[in-house]
Amino acid sequence: MAPGVLSALLVLGAVFSQEPAPPKALFVVDGAGGFFTCSNAYLRSTATIAPDVQVIPHLWSHGFRRYMADQMDAPHAQRKGEDLASQITNWKNANPGGKVWLLGHSAGCHVAIHAAANLPADALEKTALLLPSCSTKADIQGALKASRLGVHVWYSEADWFVLGLIMKVSGCGDDRSTSRAAGRFGFHPVPKDPGEIEMMKNRLRQYPWHRDHIQLGHNGGHYGAYRSPFSHLVVLPILFSETVD
Repeated sequence: MAPGVLSALLVLGAVFSQEPAPPKALFVVDGAGGFFTCSNAYLRSTATIAPDVQVIPHLWSHGFRRYMADQMDAPHAQRKGEDLASQITNWKNANPGGKVWLLGHSAGCHVAIHAAANLPADALEKTALLLPSCSTKADIQGALKASRLGVHVWYSEADWFVLGLIMKVSGCGDDRSTSRAAGRFGFHPVPKDPGEIEMMKNRLRQYPWHRDHIQLGHNGGHYGAYRSPFSHLVVLPILFSETVD
């Protein structure tokens, strides 16, 4: 056989022997009120940043514009989180070796946290929580354990209306006795043992809003974290990176 033909066959063999890239999915949990504005925004941004990632919205709301019911019904959020964990598990079973990311916004973060807590350790690549309306002391240990490359939180003290005034009426979803939402001040969980301290150190990353984000479409308000270009220039590059930091 001629050397040139042999070389061509070797190249073709190497190409066809390469393993296909694993399937990838981003599960998105919208905020209260039955809108799909966050999931639609991240569907568009993900198509630009990572077109090989399937975006899957999770329907969990009580119904259209039922903001307060979604925010205040903690058992409902927990049940819907368990449903989401089952949905993620079924997807992973149907896609062996597949990679999953999880993103929640506002009240949807309650659902995302419960979902992650019902998954095995390291089942997720990363979890992103955008302006979460749960309390600063919410239990996120389950989410940290499930997210092998960390839980990444975007918060803004400038979110004075939804996570300020409205929280004073509704209270935080996990603890209605307080209005101090993690979406304004970040998470400040109370670890129970050294293992939880280490988990927080290694896997919890939090990003405050800065005024220079305005030029990226994020004005510090409750919906800025899924505005373009902030979503595809800030959030998604962090979410899809292969490191915690």
